[in-house]
Amino acid sequence: MEPGASLYHRRVSRHVWAICLVAWLGVALWQANPVRVGDGHEHVAVALGLARGDGPSFALDQIPSLEAELRALGPSFANASLSHPDLVGRDGRQDVPHFWLYPLLAAPAVKVALLLGVSPLWGFVALHAALLAGLAALILSRPAPVWTSLLLLSPLVWWLDKPSTDVLLVACLAGAMLLWTTRPAVSMVLLGIGASQNPGLVLVAALFAAWGSIERVARLMCRRWQTGVLLAALLIALPSAYYLWRLGIPSPLTASTVTRWPGLPDALFPFTDVSVGLIFRYPPFVLAVLVAAIWMAWRELWRLREPFIATTMLAALALLWAVGQPVSQNHGGSPDLSRYALWLMPLALPLLQLAGTSTSPVMHRAGLALALLSAGWTLVAFPPSRPEGHLQATPFAAWLWTRHPMWNDPRPEVFAERVSHAEPAVVPSATPGCEKVLLYEGLWPAHCLPQGTPPDACLDSQRFCYANRTATGAGYLFMVEPLRPGFPVVQAEKSWARATPAVATMRQLVRGLEFGEPEHALVALRGLWNAAWIQEWSGPTRSVFYVRNTRPDARIGVRVRQKVLARVIDLNRAVEIATYPIEPGTRHPESIPLPDAAPDLAITFEPR
Repeated sequence: MEPGASLYHRRVSRHVWAICLVAWLGVALWQANPVRVGDGHEHVAVALGLARGDGPSFALDQIPSLEAELRALGPSFANASLSHPDLVGRDGRQDVPHFWLYPLLAAPAVKVALLLGVSPLWGFVALHAALLAGLAALILSRPAPVWTSLLLLSPLVWWLDKPSTDVLLVACLAGAMLLWTTRPAVSMVLLGIGASQNPGLVLVAALFAAWGSIERVARLMCRRWQTGVLLAALLIALPSAYYLWRLGIPSPLTASTVTRWPGLPDALFPFTDVSVGLIFRYPPFVLAVLVAAIWMAWRELWRLREPFIATTMLAALALLWAVGQPVSQNHGGSPDLSRYALWLMPLALPLLQLAGTSTSPVMHRAGLALALLSAGWTLVAFPPSRPEGHLQATPFAAWLWTRHPMWNDPRPEVFAERVSHAEPAVVPSATPGCEKVLLYEGLWPAHCLPQGTPPDACLDSQRFCYANRTATGAGYLFMVEPLRPGFPVVQAEKSWARATPAVATMRQLVRGLEFGEPEHALVALRGLWNAAWIQEWSGPTRSVFYVRNTRPDARIGVRVRQKVLARVIDLNRAVEIATYPIEPGTRHPESIPLPDAAPDLAITFEPR
């Protein structure tokens, strides 16, 4: 093929790819239905204030009306609260924990939305659409657009219609990576914008500032480079200066953070966690990075030795260290993909660009196949309409925890919140069938009867341990979790301390029954009086209740489907105390009296 013809085909291919990216963003925008996730209500409130000419802080008497305005935006704002008494400045006005640069960028579009009479959330959609369109144009203007487009054909589009900073941060990081070789000063400004919105990117900006100065010493005398670094430094310093002036602290986001060196599992959490990690939730991108790295190491190793690649690798390590600091890793505002993994993805663009500029047609075909795979995966797994999901186990994680519990011990926060479906998490907690149990200070959840003796370390204060059922189902293997900075938890009222004779008897009584009260249960519980708590196991022909710590005049109320005989058993003495025949269809629930001061009772119900 003649050189002119080759150039023509490359131009045609780039134009075709541009049409594909425009169509991709158009489809994502067409699906947009703005909702609040995570702390989005704070960004919306600040943007509303800025659009109306107020500052980024609120007068205290303004907050109730602003919260009511937010709640009127839709059900996702139902519990929106702007109250932060610890962030009130000397002038009596209150700030919010997140810096106001992102809402400031959205404020003009929010102002237009208000003038048009539509939801101000569309102002954020417009900002995100502009950022993604700019990123698409930059990708198309640089080498290897098919490979670098993997960042756009990704779950990033899920954040298109959510008032969250993630699109801004990814766009800044990606733009900085793509422009570094030709416009390093602009790259520094973009890194400064990202770092001003989230302190976790400060180390990344510092690394590139250092490398840019070392890479070419003459650059230190370049006015353009000096301006870029100075602007980046001012942007990074702006949040700290603002909060020091207003509140006397450098940042509300880092004021309570304890700096530490995370262990290797914690550092790799954004990649390896089965619930939110990049490897399991977005494997096409991981596959692309592996293919690019292996190909370059095999065919063009010398290109991998470029200092820019080493710098991006160091920046990824620095970012991993930074995002390993927050206590909360199972955060909201995410569709089962760690936002920290999303932030790390742009740092792979230089490697993908190297692979895409390879002269081998194999890599060109591989890039196209990976792009199609990425787009298909995103359309199925991460459409913008998908709700955030940090309180439900993913299908793969649920399968792993129930079928092969010993294969994976996630961070306790992830397991506890997704199994208890609550934030703060309820501990101790376990899978419904008790295949995997998370002990807290040696306690077991109510529906999992203790079995085996956990290590003494499991009894320590604030200590988590996993009890994983063995393949034979005969017992549990215990794994002691390392102590980490504590995340908020709620200790369950119902729990077991250890295996006792009462527990052994209960295990025999409830064998073959379901935890709780299914629709086909023989007995329906209607009340408990003068006892600590009650728990039920049921089946179509038998039910068992456990009652702890009765007091004078203790009793339970039940209804039955057929004639049954209730037996009250003292579990500690293994003695049947009383029996009660119960008739179905009575006007009032049947009351069963219980003995006083009984620590462990079982009430069994069987047909008669």
